[in-house]
Amino acid sequence: MAKLEQSCFVKCTPGGEKIPILQSSSKFLNVNAEEVSNSSSNNNNHEFHVVLASLCAAVGSLCFGYCLGYSSPALPDLTTESNDKVRLTESQGSLFASLVTLGAMLGCLFGGFVVDYFGRKTTIMLSTIPHELGWLLIVYAKNQAMLYTGRLFTGVGCGLIGVAFPVYVAEISSSHLRGTLGTIHQLAVTIGILLSYVVGVFMGWRHIALGGAIMPAILVLLMIFMVETPRWYLAHNKRAAALKTLLWLRGPEADIEEECFEIERTIDMHNEISCSEFCRPSITKPLFIGVCLMVFQQTCGAIVVVMNCAEIFATAGFKDSKMVSISVAVTQFVANIVACGIMDRIGRRTLLLSMALGMCACHIGLGIFFQISTNEILSTNSTIHYSGFSHSVPAHQVSWLAITCLLIFYITFSLSWGPVPWIIMSEIFPLRARGIAGSIATMAAFSSAFLLTWLFVHMKDAFTVPGVYWFYAGCCFLSFIFVLIFLPETKGESLETIETFFENRKTTYDEIE
Repeated sequence: MAKLEQSCFVKCTPGGEKIPILQSSSKFLNVNAEEVSNSSSNNNNHEFHVVLASLCAAVGSLCFGYCLGYSSPALPDLTTESNDKVRLTESQGSLFASLVTLGAMLGCLFGGFVVDYFGRKTTIMLSTIPHELGWLLIVYAKNQAMLYTGRLFTGVGCGLIGVAFPVYVAEISSSHLRGTLGTIHQLAVTIGILLSYVVGVFMGWRHIALGGAIMPAILVLLMIFMVETPRWYLAHNKRAAALKTLLWLRGPEADIEEECFEIERTIDMHNEISCSEFCRPSITKPLFIGVCLMVFQQTCGAIVVVMNCAEIFATAGFKDSKMVSISVAVTQFVANIVACGIMDRIGRRTLLLSMALGMCACHIGLGIFFQISTNEILSTNSTIHYSGFSHSVPAHQVSWLAITCLLIFYITFSLSWGPVPWIIMSEIFPLRARGIAGSIATMAAFSSAFLLTWLFVHMKDAFTVPGVYWFYAGCCFLSFIFVLIFLPETKGESLETIETFFENRKTTYDEIE
């Protein structure tokens, strides 16, 4: 008992220095039922602070999704615009849609430095500058150059959010909340896409862009009142600020000194990051996993469907393609809500494995659908030309296959490969390399998205439409093999335990503990 009591008063740092813990031993040794009840209540109250900060930051992800979805309702209007200086051809429209991912790549290039130097919260706030500038350029566009430049700037804002948000949420969350809160990014992105689709039904392309300009201002106003992450404070020798933040996030009943000590221990092991350390397995392995997961997230084919949703459904023979696009976005939204509830119960690895096979089956079904529609040209069918590709509208009796496969695909994607890679990326990178490694992985995602969006038309010409979907099916199957071989489960583990796992190259977390 004496040994336990003594351990409650002091904690030894890696250098041997003894530091007092905020709570006294009597608080741990003399606990009655009422105190336990009050402690649980206080913890729940302060978990609300973590959720609140995550939701405020998620407005940035909402901006992200709105940017991605904007091209789907806007392109039909832009390609029929009466002003010749603004009107886009179909190939120019494809370039316009893909520029957001090119801008995101640029945002990722310096996003890692900004996240580590200025902080996670500050980076989220700074992302509003290119967002706001980009949307205003589109709103007041007088020529194609302004459209392209505005789209590029909004992409830069998306890149900064893609780097900062997952790290921010991971570092303010406790291990049992991290998976659930990590899904908020994909949920908010889906809401943003849905919002752009809904606004597009009632408004033209300039007014849709005006709606996008409002959200960054809301993000700044909300984030002013939120906290920076304790890990960033400790990495910059601001211990008092870190303890104050942990007190707000965890509550007075939590052992915040213990958590602070664990973070400091990890920082002291590797205080600074050098280029040579990126050759060490402790960084190369999680970086390899993170980059591959983000690339597979894009090569599953979701980004191409999001950006070309209205045109794809029109090509498939649906008269009101915008309303069908909204139904797909609603399906994603519901699936993402479900993902919030199951992420920390089922586990990341299990979700990725099972849903990769489901997405693979959906792409195979879509390929079969377009193959049938190509072979069975009925006399009642007309021909639609889109992006230089002529395709016969499928007969009514096989059109159900397209919508069924797409809806199931988006359910499986939203439950797994939509949110999970972002969560894992924020968990597996060492603290000292989290900004740079996250920037590299996010840039890999946006690079893949840009290439897939830009090459979409050319892939249809080279592979035919069925071949494109079968290509994505093959990518989904490869992602299954990759996760099966390389990815460990991170559910319920602290960030420090995960870092030690890769540092020591253990086969299980139990070997660390």
